[in-house]
Amino acid sequence: MEQGTRHTLTVTSRENAGITFVKMQGSLAATTAEHGNQEMKKIVDAGARKVIINLGDVDYISSGGIRVLMLTHKQLKNVQGEMKIAAAKGMVKEALEASGFNLLNRVYGGSIQLCNTEEEAVAAFTA
Repeated sequence: MEQGTRHTLTVTSRENAGITFVKMQGSLAATTAEHGNQEMKKIVDAGARKVIINLGDVDYISSGGIRVLMLTHKQLKNVQGEMKIAAAKGMVKEALEASGFNLLNRVYGGSIQLCNTEEEAVAAFTA
């Protein structure tokens, strides 16, 4: 991991106009993946159907972190939900793109999408 990378993950959420905004902060890696999975499961189980996950404050993502996002997408798909990823930058965005994450929108017909901002993600739900 890069120097200065936090080995913790904080997940907060808020709901506005039927969209659940999830903000992740810290590291989305093997050591924090289980916590991330548990938090996202709680959010989906609480009734979230349109979810925007803001990764702007995530400074590291590993394959375990990408798995958290894929499992969340699967949970949402099972309840006819959708997920957008917003604000990923630097190494996190590169890792998502390298893993083919940005191609999943084509495969899953718009139920998952990589967006630059939360505003772009909100607009993607209504498009």
